[in-house]
Amino acid sequence: MEFGLFTVFDNYKNIFARTPEQLFEEVLEQTEYADQLGYDSVWFAEHHFSEYGVLTTPQMLLAVASQRTKNIRLGVSIVTLPFKNPIQVAEDYALLDVLSNGRLNLGLGSGYLPHEFAGFNVDPTDKALRFNDALEVIEKAWSGQKFSHHGKYYNFSDIQLEVLPKQKEVPIWIGALSRRGSEYVAKMGYNIMGVAYVASNSLEELKDIIDNYKKIYRESGHDEKKLNIPIAVHTFVAETREEAENIAKRHVDLYLDTRLYGRNAKFEDLEEREHLLIGSPEDVVKRLKKYQEAGCDHIMMLMNFGGLPHKEVLKSIELVAKEVMPAFKKSQVKQESAV
Repeated sequence: MEFGLFTVFDNYKNIFARTPEQLFEEVLEQTEYADQLGYDSVWFAEHHFSEYGVLTTPQMLLAVASQRTKNIRLGVSIVTLPFKNPIQVAEDYALLDVLSNGRLNLGLGSGYLPHEFAGFNVDPTDKALRFNDALEVIEKAWSGQKFSHHGKYYNFSDIQLEVLPKQKEVPIWIGALSRRGSEYVAKMGYNIMGVAYVASNSLEELKDIIDNYKKIYRESGHDEKKLNIPIAVHTFVAETREEAENIAKRHVDLYLDTRLYGRNAKFEDLEEREHLLIGSPEDVVKRLKKYQEAGCDHIMMLMNFGGLPHKEVLKSIELVAKEVMPAFKKSQVKQESAV
């Protein structure tokens, strides 16, 4: 299993004395620490016009992170294509891949928040068609060839990028964990990603969605070796379950209260659904094995949420690295030793 950090950048100026600038610096420090501790990835969300997510241009902050880290892969989750000029997306993220020495993970989506569509004056009713048109442009732009594109939403004639991604093939995920959405992505041959509690009411339901996605992916003739399914789960680890819950519970509830859509959930609801990784290292290892059995091979640990203090986030990041990750890296260590 791969381990990553995922930050939505929810900020609460009327509750905590923390400016967006302070939050950005804290997340950068957390990213550096995760890199030092051997995490595989970090993911930054993009949102607009709300305290639910105050990072509007993740490529800029990821560019900073690229200069302060060495190995950790740098992901965006997600770029909302219907709000963007796809050529600008292709150019920005190609440059980020170059600056990071080929460490870009690109998550794309069609959007879901009504106030963001209203803010950008974009009609959400045709967002899927607009997304598909934009994705086709990005793929053509990253081919390195001069190209033209004449779609329903985007038209370009005889253009060619001068800066291309360093990776021969940038890994792309599409935000979709509903059964219907994941089926569509499977046919396209892309990986899915998403937030566990939003898409399902239980781990069993999540497993069913992933199993169905993999089945259609295979039936559509795609290479199963390329599958990598990151699932985002709120995570906080302390020495004991009681300590972890005492520290994290109110911050989980604040995050859930701030989320602008969903299932009106509380901490207890998510715990009952097994959609939290909050407890002692032993508790989290036990539950992570269930996620692994459900088909998740890349966990996006949502650790900075609901105004959780920076020092507590750092402690949790360290405990996961030292006492959780080794339980899933043993086979890898054995293989390396044999070589």
